[in-house]
Amino acid sequence: MNDAREELLADVRRVCDLVGTMVGPFGTNKLVVEPGGRVTTTSSTSLFLDRLALDDPATLLLRQAANDFRDTHGDGATTLVLLTGALLDASEELVERGLHPTAVARGYRTALDVARERLDARARPLSLVGGEAVARTALTGTRNPAARARISADVTEAVAAVSAAAGPGVGPENVSVLGRIGGSGETELVHGVVIETPPVSEAMPRRLPDAGVALLSSTVDVPKLGGLTDEGSTTRSLDVDSFEDRAAIGEYEREEFRRRLSAAVDAGCRFVATEGGVNDRVEALLADAGITAIQRVDDDVMRRLVRATGGQVVPSLADVTSETLGRGDVRVERLAGREFVYVEADRSPTYTFVCRAPDPRSVSAFEGSVESAVAAVFRATADDRVLPGGGATEIDLERAVRDAATRTGGAEQLAIEAFGRALADLPRRLAVSAGLDGWSGVIQLRVAHHEGRSSMGVDALHGEIRDVLDDDPIVEPLGLKRDVLDAATDLAVQLLRIDERLPANDLTDDDRVAGGPAVGG
Repeated sequence: MNDAREELLADVRRVCDLVGTMVGPFGTNKLVVEPGGRVTTTSSTSLFLDRLALDDPATLLLRQAANDFRDTHGDGATTLVLLTGALLDASEELVERGLHPTAVARGYRTALDVARERLDARARPLSLVGGEAVARTALTGTRNPAARARISADVTEAVAAVSAAAGPGVGPENVSVLGRIGGSGETELVHGVVIETPPVSEAMPRRLPDAGVALLSSTVDVPKLGGLTDEGSTTRSLDVDSFEDRAAIGEYEREEFRRRLSAAVDAGCRFVATEGGVNDRVEALLADAGITAIQRVDDDVMRRLVRATGGQVVPSLADVTSETLGRGDVRVERLAGREFVYVEADRSPTYTFVCRAPDPRSVSAFEGSVESAVAAVFRATADDRVLPGGGATEIDLERAVRDAATRTGGAEQLAIEAFGRALADLPRRLAVSAGLDGWSGVIQLRVAHHEGRSSMGVDALHGEIRDVLDDDPIVEPLGLKRDVLDAATDLAVQLLRIDERLPANDLTDDDRVAGGPAVGG
């Protein structure tokens, strides 16, 4: 292998190998000690990669690809990194034997086509196992059977409601996950929005059934004379010489605010959420009027409030009318020493999972696990087809790819066979994480598939190899598996074809013959 390429890919393969041990419900945790002394323990691939002090361009490319995949698909980043590393390892031997990276890439592309075709032929209808099986497979953050069953049922219920209401602005963003310390693997499915911002005053009501919800974009404060006119294009200038005049103006401003507040209350307003602030001097007036208010609401939460309550975002309290108000049951709950505002409404299928675990690491793992389950069920519902999990699909693809290699001549045959071997790395890693011997498990699976038992895979939770479509099925969405294969192949080929690292600010060549052509000239 080219020395420059080998040096560039060494760190990538090392990172992929570390991530490979994190696959499955019993994947290992990684303890990352950062230069400043910050310590992170995690089983999340995205968080692990983010915490690593990576500076090599190739590893940065790997991290970006994993994060982009997680952001786009909600799940599958660990499998993507694992498979990318396996493909790079398989290609190393071929390049050392004299195969050009282009020939390896061509063979990988051919093998990918075979694998994609086999995936479509192997897929089963979602109705065969149901959405709850997909959710349970993705829920690696808890091993409690009762909790897995309850959360899977809730995830399936929420996704089914959102999918049934498919339309503009309706999709996976209608289901969010909020993780907090407290409890032990507990979740609550809220039909509405849960907001981490407490009310601005302790004197404000904590229970507001069927409340009018005002959504504002600016600071809640008394109107200022001498500021912008109602048209917003000109300003008034006031000359005030005496204390009495200033006091009169202040009283007028407060009275004007009371008038606007009274009008909003008469329209039905009982809850205010604003993207701006709430001035201290109006907090008591709001509380006295029976209004609960929160401030500094970010754009994402505001969009969810709009969807859930049916309200409209207006500039200020003066613009609130019965037509712009949303509706919802508002309550304030204390979780782990902090207050959260629940806005429960059924104007649209908007849901929030509140997940609680005993410590920060568990919270992160649990929250990520529920997010993966939600994403997986959405994808399976969209595809309406699933694949056997636990490495069963990878072993089946390995057989199909290796069979295709025997019908291919030339150097590409070796690359196609290498692609097949790389696919077996996932079931091997799963077997190891389950406490089994990795290669013995792979051999056992190969024998079972050769005998026609193509649903045999690794059940990591129970530490056994079994038919994963039997009781308590282990299944994955067809589309997600296809996208992982595509992304891993593209990334491996892209990395394999790198032959040199060049600084962007210095493209000179010290060995170039004087007077020769400049790089890029």
